[in-house]
Amino acid sequence: MARTINKLVYITGGSSGIGLETARLLASRGCSVVLFARGREGLETACADVRANAASPSQRVDALPMDVGDDSDVREKIKRAVDRFGAPDILINSAGIGTGDYFENITFDRFDRAMKTNVYGTRNVISALLPSMKLKGGGHIVNISSVAGLIGMFGYTLYCATKYAIVGMSECLRSELKRHNIAVTVVCPPEVVTRFVEEEAKTMPPESRAVKNLAGLLEPRDVARAIVKAIRRKRFLVIPGLSAKFLIFLHRISNGLLTRRPSDLVVSLTAWRAGKR
Repeated sequence: MARTINKLVYITGGSSGIGLETARLLASRGCSVVLFARGREGLETACADVRANAASPSQRVDALPMDVGDDSDVREKIKRAVDRFGAPDILINSAGIGTGDYFENITFDRFDRAMKTNVYGTRNVISALLPSMKLKGGGHIVNISSVAGLIGMFGYTLYCATKYAIVGMSECLRSELKRHNIAVTVVCPPEVVTRFVEEEAKTMPPESRAVKNLAGLLEPRDVARAIVKAIRRKRFLVIPGLSAKFLIFLHRISNGLLTRRPSDLVVSLTAWRAGKR
């Protein structure tokens, strides 16, 4: 972990899930951490949690409430953070929302909200921090996407749209920022046990649930370990979990044939059992 000792890390979506678990792990490796999320109360609880995991009392653990989907709020809060703590060595964009539903049920407002949080949110934070990271002489940007950013899935027209966008954005940034000594990593986990799982279950079609089971289920700490390893090794694409890795491998070598056909079969069987066919 030599590359992350004594580093300053900014984490969006840092009050829960993957963001919080990664903050805990990096703090235990000696990093100072600044957390960003919308809820002040959740951030205060998260800060206490991360401080309890810090390797040394000298490490900084701070937080600022921020709505990543609001560009003006992002620019104001990022400026305040850089003025107070300095430009980060590592930026982890973990803020995001998940949703699964039939396309015809997804209103414009739902689509717009997810795009603003997942896609514009990632863009806004990187844009606000890039000048200070360049001035600092480099750094590392980690964007959290999903297996749904590499393979389309039944009932995930909205979520896949946002996560595919993050993969594409990351691919372009990797090339653009290399000359500035800024590494880029995009992390594509399968389903992760977070509060979003319970929330999206309210609208998720049964066909989607059946297909999601093919990629496996991970705990946030599994993804956090993969992120820390990727930072250390400066890897670009990270797919945590053996089942997810195997699924992506099949998808790539068969140009989708070995993933689309099984998926279609699962969808048809689930719909038949539910009396939809």
